[in-house]
Amino acid sequence: MGNNPPKGDLSLARKWILPVLFGTAIGLLGTTIILTGFALLLTLQDIPQGAILPLAIGAVGIGTFLGGYVCARIAGKKGLVYGFLSGLLYYLILTALSLAIMHFSLDASQAVKFGIALAASCVGGIIGVNGKGKRRA
Repeated sequence: MGNNPPKGDLSLARKWILPVLFGTAIGLLGTTIILTGFALLLTLQDIPQGAILPLAIGAVGIGTFLGGYVCARIAGKKGLVYGFLSGLLYYLILTALSLAIMHFSLDASQAVKFGIALAASCVGGIIGVNGKGKRRA
């Protein structure tokens, strides 16, 4: 029998885990790039304090959309489910980082970020599956 993993385990990883992890990583990278651009804008322009939270929530939305899109493109099916899983993992990672790095409190803005993350990643997943062109992977 040897040390070969059961076929079902490898199939599970290839079908579900890898697309979700890769899509989430792309979403986090996209958000990081967008937030870096916003930070540069904030240093160069006088932006009102009240605009910072909407910009951050917008960056979360764009990042999770990209993550859901990439995740579903890799999977090639079930865009809503794959997008949801990517958005959920994204939010859990972001929340864990927030807890580890700075003071974190649950408030209405967290609920909005959670809702935006899931909605945008689900839409990205649906578009990713239904998009034209060949998928890679």
